[in-house]
Amino acid sequence: MADQKASACFHCHLPVPVNFNQSLTYHGKERYFCCMGCFSIAETIISNGLDDYYKFRTSTAPKAEDLVPEELAIFDEQEVLDSFVATSDSDYQSIELLCDNLQCSACSWLIEKHIGKLAAVRKVITNVSEQSIYLEWNSQTSKLSEILIRFHQLGYPAKPYQADQAQELQQHNNKTWLKRLGLAGLGMMQVMMYAVALYIGAFDDIDTSHRNFLRWVSFLVATPVLFYSGYPFFQSASRALKSFKLNMDVPIALALTLAYLSSIWATLTQGGEVYFDSVTMFVFFLLIGRYLEYRARQKVRQQFNQKEFNNLLVQKIDPDNSNQLLTLPIQKINIGDQLLIKPGATIAFDGVIKKGSTSINEAMLSGEFMPINKQTHDRVLAGSVNGDTAIEIEVTHLNDQSFIHRLKQLQRMALLEKPQLTMIADKVARYFVAVILIIATVTFSYWWSKEPEHALWITISVLVVSCPCALSLATPVALTCGISALNQRNFLVQDQNFLQKLEKTSDVVFDKTGTLTEGQLTLEKLDIFSALNKEQILTMIAAMESQSEHPIAKAFTSFASKSVTANQIKIYPFAGVSAEIDGANYYFGNAQFIQAKLEHLKIAIETNALYLADDNQLLAKVLLTDTIREKAQQLTQRLQQSGKELHLLSGDPSEQVEKLAKTLNIKHWKNGLQPEDKLKYIQELKSFDPDRHVLTVGDGVNDAPIMAFSDTTIAMAGASDLTKSHADSYLLSAKLEDIEYAINKSAQTNAIIKQNLTWSIGYNLIMIPFAIAGMIPPYLAAIGMSLSSIVVVINSLRLKDK
Repeated sequence: MADQKASACFHCHLPVPVNFNQSLTYHGKERYFCCMGCFSIAETIISNGLDDYYKFRTSTAPKAEDLVPEELAIFDEQEVLDSFVATSDSDYQSIELLCDNLQCSACSWLIEKHIGKLAAVRKVITNVSEQSIYLEWNSQTSKLSEILIRFHQLGYPAKPYQADQAQELQQHNNKTWLKRLGLAGLGMMQVMMYAVALYIGAFDDIDTSHRNFLRWVSFLVATPVLFYSGYPFFQSASRALKSFKLNMDVPIALALTLAYLSSIWATLTQGGEVYFDSVTMFVFFLLIGRYLEYRARQKVRQQFNQKEFNNLLVQKIDPDNSNQLLTLPIQKINIGDQLLIKPGATIAFDGVIKKGSTSINEAMLSGEFMPINKQTHDRVLAGSVNGDTAIEIEVTHLNDQSFIHRLKQLQRMALLEKPQLTMIADKVARYFVAVILIIATVTFSYWWSKEPEHALWITISVLVVSCPCALSLATPVALTCGISALNQRNFLVQDQNFLQKLEKTSDVVFDKTGTLTEGQLTLEKLDIFSALNKEQILTMIAAMESQSEHPIAKAFTSFASKSVTANQIKIYPFAGVSAEIDGANYYFGNAQFIQAKLEHLKIAIETNALYLADDNQLLAKVLLTDTIREKAQQLTQRLQQSGKELHLLSGDPSEQVEKLAKTLNIKHWKNGLQPEDKLKYIQELKSFDPDRHVLTVGDGVNDAPIMAFSDTTIAMAGASDLTKSHADSYLLSAKLEDIEYAINKSAQTNAIIKQNLTWSIGYNLIMIPFAIAGMIPPYLAAIGMSLSSIVVVINSLRLKDK
């Protein structure tokens, strides 16, 4: 007899039209499809030997006609391609894709197997949690659109990653979490009310019809809670079992299933106990913990969106049209083009100065706020900011070959070597979950041979009383409370392992500028050589520097006065400034500048100071310094007292680094370091003693590579976007004492985690024997399980106290 026609499509599970009869044979059975598109996709999967996809998938495939590959041809246009694609080497290019349908491990396996077989593809890596795909392909043998079409044909439409689309996906996922949580909360409250009536009625001989009615209503409310709100637990357990692994969700899913099915059986047979209240409560409490973890990660990611140069417009000098300026998007710029960089403008490309001289602020790259003097033939870097005068540069590297891009690549390579710390609960659960399942199986077998009518109830009691709810909450709830406490002290935590790792710190590596110092010049000393007083001197300098954005000029902003006005202001790059005040000429700048202006006086002056002079004499000597942050000395002293070794690594080549190190009693210091030098220092530090745990505190992009390699990292307030996005945590305030607070909170959090684990495991070891002996009825097991979870939560809440 021919197989009866299926009502649902084998591929997408949509209804099969009555008059459509396309099918194929799979595992000895006839499989029907709703359209030729689904039939073609399934045929492709099976004919390529990828039919295991249909065994392991946890979600249905999209309908083929929903896919529109023709639209993907736009991504072959060079201007569009340049916005998304990076060049790996001469022939290969890489891109990050966003795929909404990437939802489970089966999806990941299918994509990597099928797309990875394409001749042009060198590497394809999927990230299920981010729903993203990293692709490397040979652009000489295949267009991007051709590969994207293969994604579509496979049932996974993918397009180049865009921040706004990723944001929409995050918002969709957040709404789904809230729906699950809201339903679980409402369902739990309703079922608990019915459960109270049932528990009280058990002692007061409730009428059977009333009891059955309350049970059926509880069933109706608990069912959507279990299958919709509890879906993530079943999905996780299913993935683990298909991979032949055990995780925390396996016994959770098993206990939920047995409690639910046994409650249905008790309701149908009008005997035994029902545990719909335990099912809904269990789902709700676990869901809260996981949602809080999810939201914490999402909030941190939103705080650390990296700025890109893609939207910048630049001014190109057109040599073929009388050097006319053309305003163009950066995608139109090629190597060798000459650009005009105006004062205050961000430099979009690495290049060489062809005309002019200026000071360049490379704070985004190096973390050092003092501008660097640049002149003709000097190199400038993408991401730096031009100073006071316009320059012309020749582009030497495009964005995917720029210094900042190479810095990101260096950071990614360091990430590969970053030590990984697994959760304490996971280590315990690896064996605990297996033991629970073995005990439950043995218990059922024993009681089935002795008293079959009690076997199921006793087995459920064992699973419920030993269910690792408290164990699964022990670590994440404590971490959530610890992170919440840090949030109150202006810490944003990005890495969930941050608190667990921080306590083990043996070495602390500090950057200088913006970390231990304010990153702002202030007046240290003023020596006056004339009849003018201090206020007059500082007011005159402020007026002369009023048109400059140089950090030296900003040091005098607070001394400005409307009563003093400077005219004929002229800025001398790398030197100083001259101006006319009340009809007299004044000069303010470095030693070389003043010597040149007062050469006829033959005066000797110090080279490490700034001077104010008129046409006839020196008026004053000014010393500026980068102010040490408040309580920096107190922090370093306490860290050293606690046994931690301190290191100071700075890109600043000046003697200020040594001076700061001596002031703070930091024995290990180095200045003038490039990013790779800092990374090498950390690598050597850890290779000398593998047990060292390094905490890095910094703010510049040049700190990003060592932050990736360090065990724990903190980005300071005002840090560059790249540094913030890759640090374990971000300190919003400038209070250095909060770093010590975080280390202490880490120790307290780890202590609470150990207490929670001890309690949850101890509770199970004590209660399981009584449950096996049949001395604990299921309802008492459920109460005990709930109380054990509440104890863990209350204990963890102590971390929120300041």
